[in-house]
Amino acid sequence: MLLRSPEKSTIGKHVIRWGNVNVIQLSPGKYFYNLQSQASVLHGTIDLNKKRYRVLPLLLLSLSSAFLLSVIFDKQSYEESLLEKEFTNIPEEVEENDSKDKEAKLADEKYLLDTEARKMAILRSADLDELSKDKNKKLKVTQYKVKKNETLSEIARRFKVSSESIAGSSGIQLDVALLPGQTLNIPNKQGLVYRLKKGDTLAKVADYYKVKIEDVYSENQLEDYDLFKSGQKVFLPGAIIPETGPVWRIPVASRVITSGWGTRSYPQYKFHMALDLRANYEPVYAARKGKVSFAGWMGGYGNAVIITHDEQYQTLYAHNSKLYVKQGDYVGSGKMISKSGCTGYCFGPHLHFELIKDGKNINPTKLIKGFTYK
Repeated sequence: MLLRSPEKSTIGKHVIRWGNVNVIQLSPGKYFYNLQSQASVLHGTIDLNKKRYRVLPLLLLSLSSAFLLSVIFDKQSYEESLLEKEFTNIPEEVEENDSKDKEAKLADEKYLLDTEARKMAILRSADLDELSKDKNKKLKVTQYKVKKNETLSEIARRFKVSSESIAGSSGIQLDVALLPGQTLNIPNKQGLVYRLKKGDTLAKVADYYKVKIEDVYSENQLEDYDLFKSGQKVFLPGAIIPETGPVWRIPVASRVITSGWGTRSYPQYKFHMALDLRANYEPVYAARKGKVSFAGWMGGYGNAVIITHDEQYQTLYAHNSKLYVKQGDYVGSGKMISKSGCTGYCFGPHLHFELIKDGKNINPTKLIKGFTYK
């Protein structure tokens, strides 16, 4: 880490600790530096109270700022280039100021009401129960050998299952780097292949992965409750791997609310059942893991994404300039799904963010912590 809360040492307080670089404040304006390499150690003191050193803070600040910005933008560009390469068949987007977008920006009341009706139809028709679609599909587990530079999300996208299904069935962690030639077990439907361990009971396993016991017996065509033994493999249909850390995250880096939940007068006098977040043509991330129920043009919402998280919660991300997901994709929490913009009934780049519970909008700040106001 480059900068962190000052830590006391025997001679002063650390102000920079990054790799083999250490800077310690000895007294106000006086610093000790220590730079280590394999061959030598460079160290000394700088007293900024002396006239010849007074230009150094500005120089160091400029250099460090330039370095940090280059790292941030390089990381962002790299992430976006991976998405461009990995995601094919992304829905065609409407660009700002083309005929369709201009029509949306001049929308009348009927146009906006039609947009809302379409949104509600999409929310209602979202496939909330994967089992209902997969029950009649006979289980098939494919053993797949990883090719050079392939990612877990890329493979999951190709096989139309979640990364979690593959990771859980293959006994690997979600964030592990794949190796060429590594064998993965890929089920043809949502869920995971689980090998029973010593001391496991079906009730305990089913509860942990949020699966109904009767569905496990039905899926595995077993009638005797005593047939499960240590080492036996079973398929857990629709299994959900428990989330670690915060379940929800803020979908943009700024965290800043520019227009909050409640009645507002611009661009219309109405109750705003969402948050507008500061996001100037920058990455938008999934607020929680889930399945993309919609990705494409949605009238007044412009280029929009809807994610279904579970049987209760869904989120909507609107006015995007670019989309990186398509309907049916599984995404993890914090996965980049789009780039913010100003498409649709919009008059300045930002992210319109909605949180829906049981088909009704709720204030995201009640569930997601850490927002700030401009």
